[in-house]
Amino acid sequence: MRRIFILTLLLVPLWTLAASFQVSPIRMTLSAEHSTDVLRVTNSSDTPTVVQLQIVAWSQKDGKDVYTPSRNLLATPPIFTVAPGAQQVVRVGMRTRPDAKQETCYRLYLTEVPPAPTSGFRGVQIALRMGIPVFVDPTTDTEPTLQWSAKLVSPTELKISAANVGSAHAQILKWVFKAPNQTQPLAQETGSYVLPGARHTWALKLASPLAANTPLEITADTDRGTLHAQLVLGK
Repeated sequence: MRRIFILTLLLVPLWTLAASFQVSPIRMTLSAEHSTDVLRVTNSSDTPTVVQLQIVAWSQKDGKDVYTPSRNLLATPPIFTVAPGAQQVVRVGMRTRPDAKQETCYRLYLTEVPPAPTSGFRGVQIALRMGIPVFVDPTTDTEPTLQWSAKLVSPTELKISAANVGSAHAQILKWVFKAPNQTQPLAQETGSYVLPGARHTWALKLASPLAANTPLEITADTDRGTLHAQLVLGK
């Protein structure tokens, strides 16, 4: 019996991948002045690897990623074979003009096409799938603007949200929050992309209860630097 599983990796900086193929860079930014870019795919295995490309528009709704087919970008060649130890150049370019005011977001998926199994093979084949973020800058200057809020669910449970009301994405690598004048954080979390116009919410459990109206301080490390915010715990 032959079964194929797709292993999907959404790439983030500082992530080293050990797989049958590797890509560089792990994120791309296009603009009217820089309408094309090059991605390099390296086969680190000892057998030929077939890779297929797909571009999807990337948005977020209710804190979840939403992907839809798109022809606004072009990636070529759409399918290719990389010999062992060799490298394939993929060209990515814009087919439409950038938005005038807001960054647009896409993912370029690279999916390994598994070879036909050998005679008598019984087992599982793993197909690697990588999602490369591709951002298209608008024709005006942009920046993310995060608005933080915190709400009690119970004395030891709360939800913290980051709403991006700016015109560009923010990649939150990690963040911590604490009460003023305390050196130890109450909690810390790994981050997420927050696209323009979207919101991300984290549900947290605390070791000790907090009361409503407690002031909080948040420090977030992002791809655009460290951000600080002050807020009051709601209920």
